[in-house]
Amino acid sequence: MGSNPFSDPECTWGSPPGEGECDPYRFLEEALAELLRSNVRYGGIANEIPWAEVTKPLSESRISVVSTAGLSMKGDEPFDMEGERRRPSWGDPTWRRLARDVSTDTIQAHHLHIETSHLLRDLDVCFPVPLLRELEAEGAIGEAAPSHYSIMGFQGPDLRRLEPSCHAIADAMVDEEVDLALLVPV
Repeated sequence: MGSNPFSDPECTWGSPPGEGECDPYRFLEEALAELLRSNVRYGGIANEIPWAEVTKPLSESRISVVSTAGLSMKGDEPFDMEGERRRPSWGDPTWRRLARDVSTDTIQAHHLHIETSHLLRDLDVCFPVPLLRELEAEGAIGEAAPSHYSIMGFQGPDLRRLEPSCHAIADAMVDEEVDLALLVPV
């Protein structure tokens, strides 16, 4: 049956939710939620979150969007949903670059854990690049970056698999002199 991602002793997901806190499994099918609750080992999270002070006014800043909606440009390679269908605790850890002029006509969504038809009716729900372009036209922001990015938010129990994509996206943003990134979790 292949390897079980839950058997990796290094795989941890922070502390379990406490009373009144958000339950990350609340909307999962009951059997899958129970499987995750009983098999994911919780571990420590870094005490300090890396933080960089904003050094430019928003009206002068170049902004890029990162969405977890599994988006790609039409014609680009879609996210691997077949692999996820075969292994329900796995998500495609790759990333996609999306154009500044993205629209509902030029984009596609590949995600098994969300209803993608809503996203494709109103892109601002998951990928507010059209809104950024409006804010740019109004002078509220410096500019929308030349590129924006998407990953598949569902990654199963081991988020370390996203690390190469995170580094690649960060490098691409540095190359395009992005000042601020807007993360849109879906």
